[in-house]
Amino acid sequence: MTNMKPVLPKSKGAQYSSMNRPAQRGGVQVRERNGIWQVQVDGKFRGDYHQREHALAAAALHKLSPR
Repeated sequence: MTNMKPVLPKSKGAQYSSMNRPAQRGGVQVRERNGIWQVQVDGKFRGDYHQREHALAAAALHKLSPR
């Protein structure tokens, strides 16, 4: 036997990252669906990206840009 501790399954609420939470008013949302990353700002579509890093960069720029 080894001294390894068993890995407990994550609770249902813990399996969702902040990126998968529903959009909040005045917020930027990034979500993945079928391999395409979508960026929304205030509930409005702002772009589709093939790479997660590109979508996150776009979301960061939208957060920093004046409205």
